Amino acid sequence: MIENFRIMIIGWFYYGILFIIGSIVVTALLNRVFNKLYIPPLIVNAVSVILLFIGLKLNMKNPGYALYFNYIPTVAASVTYNFIIFIVRKLQKRTDVKC
Repeated sequence: MIENFRIMIIGWFYYGILFIIGSIVVTALLNRVFNKLYIPPLIVNAVSVILLFIGLKLNMKNPGYALYFNYIPTVAASVTYNFIIFIVRKLQKRTDVKC
């Protein structure tokens, strides 16, 4: 099971790297529009689900490939990016000295 997980992660960075980069860019742009950090990953997730269902309606040959190598890395990158921003903001608030 660990070996399968390792292969999946390697596949994410080999096949899904453009989707991951695109997700981070879109999330960064959406962060400029919205104040709440949880909204951009929800938008990215919604668009990804819509595209996944459109692919299923168009009789995509391998929906498992699209799920594991396009959808999951895209959403995971968006969530991870905003989680890192959240942690950095919390750490900056702790280090600021208020007089």
